[in-house]
Amino acid sequence: MLKAALVAAAVAVSAQAAFAAPIPLKMALGSDSITVHGVLSQKTDCCTYTFKADGGQQLYWRETGAATRLTITNPAGETDGPNFASPTTLPTSGVYTLTVSPDTMADHAYGRFTLTLRIPPKR
Repeated sequence: MLKAALVAAAVAVSAQAAFAAPIPLKMALGSDSITVHGVLSQKTDCCTYTFKADGGQQLYWRETGAATRLTITNPAGETDGPNFASPTTLPTSGVYTLTVSPDTMADHAYGRFTLTLRIPPKR
């Protein structure tokens, strides 16, 4: 069984990569959540993250800061979003891709954001 994994050595990670270079996330040992920080701007693409999870697990997310559009792509390549439900049930086991981009239809689409992800263990 894959354990929920959002791949980072610490609970907070700074996003500095573009869509072409996803940032792997992993929760700290004994934790079921992780917080990442990033900056959305007109000049660069930001941010794409990957994480592992089991099918049937629940993904909770919360974002503050810049107005964002979140999309999630499951291991089968199916995409949900923008701004899918929280919580959302993850359909299959494997690596998921989560993309954060500016919501250019909203005010304050550029700037800093904070994203917290939580995947509790299956019961």
